Amino acid sequence: MSTSALAPRLNRQLLRAIGDALDGVKIAICVFDDEDRTVFWNRSFLQVFPEHAGKVYEGEPYRENLHRFYLARLSAADLPNIEQFISMGIDRHHAQMRPYSFDHRDQRVLVSSLPLPSGQRVRIWNAEKRIHSALPVQALATNAVVSDETAALLDRLPDGVMICDHDGMLKWVNQAFVDMYACRNKQECLNHSFFYIYEKAWQQQQTHGPHTAKKTISDLTEQFNFSGAPFDIALPHQRTVRIITQKNVHQDTVYTHVDVSELELQKNLLLQAQTQLLEIANKKSAYLEEQMLSTLNAIALARDNETGQHILRTQHYVKTLALRLRALGHYREELSDADVDTMFKAAPLHDIGQVGIPDNILLKPGRLTEEEWAIMKTHALIGENTLAATKHDEEQNHLLTVAKNIAGGHHEWWNGEGYPRGLHGQQIPLAARIMALADVYDALVSERVYKKNWTHDQAVQFILEKKGIQFDPFIVDAFLCERDVCNQIAQTFKD
Repeated sequence: MSTSALAPRLNRQLLRAIGDALDGVKIAICVFDDEDRTVFWNRSFLQVFPEHAGKVYEGEPYRENLHRFYLARLSAADLPNIEQFISMGIDRHHAQMRPYSFDHRDQRVLVSSLPLPSGQRVRIWNAEKRIHSALPVQALATNAVVSDETAALLDRLPDGVMICDHDGMLKWVNQAFVDMYACRNKQECLNHSFFYIYEKAWQQQQTHGPHTAKKTISDLTEQFNFSGAPFDIALPHQRTVRIITQKNVHQDTVYTHVDVSELELQKNLLLQAQTQLLEIANKKSAYLEEQMLSTLNAIALARDNETGQHILRTQHYVKTLALRLRALGHYREELSDADVDTMFKAAPLHDIGQVGIPDNILLKPGRLTEEEWAIMKTHALIGENTLAATKHDEEQNHLLTVAKNIAGGHHEWWNGEGYPRGLHGQQIPLAARIMALADVYDALVSERVYKKNWTHDQAVQFILEKKGIQFDPFIVDAFLCERDVCNQIAQTFKD
C-alpha cells in the first residue's frame, strides 16, 4: 500500500488515540476540516454536550452542530434570533485566538481552539460542575468580596469595577460604576444582573442619540457568556463604555468598565477627516495625489509611536526588497516599475490604523497586558477599513488598494499564525509580505523606550530563523542579498 494511501488511515488512528487519551481525563475534543465539517469527536464531547448524542455525524457542517447547541441553550425569548447566534458562533470559530469560558447546562466550560496548517481546526473543552451555594442571597450580600483597603483603592479609580458570582449576579461595585450607570448607591446594584443595571440606565433616557444604540439582551448575553476580548457598549448621552473581563482565583468574574467616549469621538473625527481627504483624490492629478499622501502620512505619523525616520527607512527597505525579488526572478508579474513605485508610496501608511488605538495603549512605554494587546492588534483592520472607505478613480484605486493590503496584512505570518485573519502563504498580498519583513527588521535594529536595539547581524540571524515561518522564503532570500544595503539605509536614516 502506498504512503499516500496510508496517510488518512494513520491520521484517523492518531485522532482516535488522542481522543481516547483525552477521554481518560474527561477532556472533550472535536475536529473540523477546512470547510467547517465535523471530522472526529470523542466520548467526552457527547458528555459535555449531550444534545449531540446520536445526532452528530462525520461530515456534518458546523452550522448544524451549532443549531443543536443553541436549541438546547437559548430561552424561548431568544430562539427567534437563533440564526444570529449561529453566525456569531461561526465567526468565533474562525477567529478564536485565546481560550474563553461559558456556562452550559449545569457546567462551567472552558474552550480552547487551535487552527492546523492543513486548514483544519481542533476545539477542546474542559467542563466542571457549577457550584451552587446553599447560603441565602442576603447572606451572600454581607460576605466581604474585597478587603476594606482594596475597596478604598478601587473607589478612587475613574473606571467602573464590578464583581459577579457564577450566576452573573453583582457581588460588589465601586463608586465609579454607580455613577457611570446612574444608580442611587452601591446597594441598589447588588444581587442583580448587569443586564438589569444596563436596562435601568437606559430607561432614564427614552430617546436614543444618533451615535448611541442600546445593546439587545441577546447581544449582551452572548458577549458576557463568551468573555475574553474587550467589547464596547453604548450608554445614553452618546457615551461609550469598554468592558474588560478578568477571572480571579475564586472563580468570580471581575469586569472593568472604561469610559472611552472621548476616544471614540476623536477616532470618529479623525476617520471622517481621512475619508474626506481621500475623497479629494477623485481628481486625476499628481499634485493632489501627493497632497493626499502627505496629509495621510502626517496623520499616520501623528499617531505613530515610532519616528518619521521609521517611515523613511521602511519605504526604502520595501523598494530595495521588491527590486531584488524581481532580479531573482520572483513575482515578476507583480513587480513592474509602476508596482514598485506604488509600494514605495503606500508603505508609509502601514500603521495608519493606529488612529483608532487609545493613547494609554499606543504610547505605553512598558509591556502591554493581554487585553491591551488584543486592542492594539485591531489597528491592522482599522487601517484597512479606513483606506477602503473612499471613492476614487482607477489610478488612485490601485494605490489605495496596495496601501489597504499593506495596512491589513503586514502582521500576517507565512505559516498562518499572524493576525488579523490568520492568512498564510500567498493568501497574504505580496506588498504586505514585503512590508512584514521590512517592519520587523527596522523594529529590531532600532532603539525604543521599551527596548535596546539589536545589532544588524542579530537581526539578520533572527530573520533567517523565521524563513518559511513568519516570512516568505523568497523575500528572506532577497533580504540576504541586500542585507548590506538595508544596513546602510538604517544608518543613513538613523533616529
